[in-house]
Amino acid sequence: MRPTIDDTFVELLSSLPGDLRQEARHLPHRLGLTRTDDGKWEDFVRMDPNRDLPRYAAEDPALPGVSRLSDATLSTYRRAHHCGAIYGLISDRVDDGQVPRTSSILRLREVIYNEWTSAIARATSSPARAAALTSSARRQLSWANTVERRALERARRLGRGTLPADGYVRFVVAKLRWFGATSHGMLLTQGERSRARALRRAYDIFSVGLQCIDDALDQASDERTRGASFATALGVPAGGLLAAAPVLFATAARVATSARFHELGRWLRQLEATFVRAPSMGDPAENACVAWLLEAAAREVTS
Repeated sequence: MRPTIDDTFVELLSSLPGDLRQEARHLPHRLGLTRTDDGKWEDFVRMDPNRDLPRYAAEDPALPGVSRLSDATLSTYRRAHHCGAIYGLISDRVDDGQVPRTSSILRLREVIYNEWTSAIARATSSPARAAALTSSARRQLSWANTVERRALERARRLGRGTLPADGYVRFVVAKLRWFGATSHGMLLTQGERSRARALRRAYDIFSVGLQCIDDALDQASDERTRGASFATALGVPAGGLLAAAPVLFATAARVATSARFHELGRWLRQLEATFVRAPSMGDPAENACVAWLLEAAAREVTS
């Protein structure tokens, strides 16, 4: 059985100073990820590649379903991936203003960031590569959060259609790069630069699809609490964002399969099929145009 993000978090807690252990109690709930204070990280992180992308990245391209890494090495990458996920979720909620920006939560975030970097360094045997991966992901997240806020501010002032599709894709991809950074580093360490780029591209496009779903479902609450939604900023109906998701998942599946990430490609095709069957809302023709627009932007931005 694979270790969970919550298993890694329990390990992290044991190494923290006492005040930070207290700060970390019930953290998924305090970040607004779970409904109750006993909620777990994986109550929120439900998609299997988000939980365990290193397993998909480690698959032998010539032997579908077989890992090229030993259990011990894969475990090291998994731990790093989990640390990156915890760091990214804390950063996202702090930078969005959804939790108070206290000195203790900022210290906790920094400790987990350093542990993420150290875990990648242990897995790759390259502190320099680890530092490059995590610092790049952190810079992109900071940039994306700034651009995202400005996009909503502009929509509040100027109204619909003030955010171009490629601009939306760019900050979504940058905002979520921390989720795939560890596995990207794994493939770079194996000397597979082209497959590392392909995995990143597939994962980026998949992430845009997930964000489209979130932004469609959050339209009303974003309008109420933030003064504008991303559907408004893009000038599209929420149904168009929902329609884009399976199209994006299909494109991500093709990229993954072409690079011989067999299990990831199969999983993405299953996800596409699930959302193709989901109930639609709004005008089908208009939604199809939105889906085409966002898929084309995703292909261009990630190429």
